[in-house]
Amino acid sequence: MQHRRSVLALGRVAGITGTALFAAAALNCTAYTAGGRDGSLDGFTEPRRAPSDFISREAVLSAAPGTYIEAVLADRDSTIERWPARVAQPIRVWIDSSSLCDGPQASFPAAVRTAFTTWGTAGIPVRFAFVPSSRDADIRVHWTTHLDHKTGSTTWRTDRNGWLTQGDITLATHISDGMPLDSRGMRAIALHEVGHSLGLSHSTNPQDIMAPLIRVDVLSLSDRNTIKLLYSFPAGPIH
Repeated sequence: MQHRRSVLALGRVAGITGTALFAAAALNCTAYTAGGRDGSLDGFTEPRRAPSDFISREAVLSAAPGTYIEAVLADRDSTIERWPARVAQPIRVWIDSSSLCDGPQASFPAAVRTAFTTWGTAGIPVRFAFVPSSRDADIRVHWTTHLDHKTGSTTWRTDRNGWLTQGDITLATHISDGMPLDSRGMRAIALHEVGHSLGLSHSTNPQDIMAPLIRVDVLSLSDRNTIKLLYSFPAGPIH
């Protein structure tokens, strides 16, 4: 897995690209790339933590059993990246309703909405509201007919403190060999990519939705435990 990250002066932009091949009902998400530079601070930030507020690695790992939080921290430069609490003011999500989703693909937007609402019931202080305009959205979901050796790609933006502020998800309607995805496959891919947009990285357990090779279409107990643990700490580096 290639891993490259650039820490920005005022924030950072990062991304995960997901490779997906249907083989034995499995989806594969393997390539990890990150980097970029952004000259602005977006909204929904919380006050920067004082040095005395920094979370120790021991404090996080003491609650790690039953989670893959260590893998998350390894992928994200020992930084907790998460959204601020967004219950009263839900994260605004725009899902493209272009012609790519006509005909047999008409169920795809509903599958993606289900993926978001599923994560919203995972015990974290985040809810989602679906908006009709991309200009009003915090997370945008786009469609493409195919991605080379991929079915999903997620990028996100944080402020200088590690709070997530924006996300973009691109989902392919076909796998690389041209086979169209069905709604169940799309929901599984969306669950995986939404997990990335919320701050998760890959798990090594094939029974987790965040495994690089996606073999399931539901959140595992480990998925739920990891996201709850991630959201029990403030954003920022740990030491």
